[in-house]
Amino acid sequence: MGAEGAAAAGARTAQRVSVWDPRGVALMAWAHFSHDLYPSFLGVLVPAIQAKLGVSLFLASAMVPAQQLPSIVQPLLGYIADRTSRRWFVVLSPGVAALALSSIGIAPHLAIVLLLLLVSGLASAAFHAPAVALVGEFGGQRLGRAMAIFMAGGELARTVAPVILTAVIAHLTLDGMPLVMVVGLAASTSLFFFLRTEESDAIARRQAGSVRIRTLLRERRRPFVGLLGSVVANTAALTPPSFFLVEYLLERGRSEWYGGLALSAFYASGIVGGLVGGSLSDWIGRRGALLLSSLGTAPLLALYLATENGSWLMLPLLVIIGVFATPPRSVTLALANDIAPEARGPLSGFTLATSFVVQSIIALAFGAVADAVGIERAFWLTVGASLAGVPFALLIPAQLGRMRPASS
Repeated sequence: MGAEGAAAAGARTAQRVSVWDPRGVALMAWAHFSHDLYPSFLGVLVPAIQAKLGVSLFLASAMVPAQQLPSIVQPLLGYIADRTSRRWFVVLSPGVAALALSSIGIAPHLAIVLLLLLVSGLASAAFHAPAVALVGEFGGQRLGRAMAIFMAGGELARTVAPVILTAVIAHLTLDGMPLVMVVGLAASTSLFFFLRTEESDAIARRQAGSVRIRTLLRERRRPFVGLLGSVVANTAALTPPSFFLVEYLLERGRSEWYGGLALSAFYASGIVGGLVGGSLSDWIGRRGALLLSSLGTAPLLALYLATENGSWLMLPLLVIIGVFATPPRSVTLALANDIAPEARGPLSGFTLATSFVVQSIIALAFGAVADAVGIERAFWLTVGASLAGVPFALLIPAQLGRMRPASS
């Protein structure tokens, strides 16, 4: 059986055992929001910690890989979760992330900041692969929509996080950050009482015993390469505005409030982009949604850099950029479930690990380039990154992810 046929057969197998579970999808979106609220502080924390500790942008940019690199173990944690229970991974992670990230404001040295970020990164690694696998089960045949709703929780967190942290720093300084841990602790408590994964865990354990992941990926290598290439290209395009937009605007003389609101506008667009892109991919296929994103992002980002003048009219343009740039976050996770529904945890973990590791590399490289040539020139160098995803998207079968009439 060819790669396309194997992936389609696997998807049909998963669809026979999965049904649409809106309660489960909503719980996972809440879990995603409460967890991702804390890593989303980084866009504001990087310049704040840089100023507080008096370090270079390159050293401050090490905060990004400290948070992201632990995610390299996500495939392993997804593998373990599939063979045990995904519940505890999802329940505990928001609380651990809250405790670690909320303590950064009172850290006296960069080394302690990086250590706390490593702890948060491990919580993130423990959360994402099992969570995405659960969304795959809860979503049933509406996988793109379910993944879009799940990702909307994360995008909402990224939207409100810069404004929340900017307000806390403005009124209480960085020393007031421990107050924001309440959301993550409340989320872990609510998930403990309401999240039930017994049926999903039973399915995962049955499938895990018979799956040989290396063989599975070898059989489906073409869509798998398309998936990973699309993840790399999209991550390269999103990382600079996600982590350095505030710094870019401060360098151009804009206020901290304007920078925080601009970053929130960019993140807010991800809610719309993810929901539209994920749902659209159920109808036009994952390949079509990825191609639309790749071809639309580069010219819009170039337009923003060419016209940015600190006015409020720039914020709608940032929203449009985000609507085009962010759909691959949900589409690629749905695609990972399409390619290997028998191994949702490991493949989702591998997809996420690739994204986080590439994000760390791009962040460090961007920080070094920005120190050398200036942050504005560094942004211009990344404009075409999304276009690199076009040839990889073309490796994905056109019909993969399309919703069958019977499931509508």
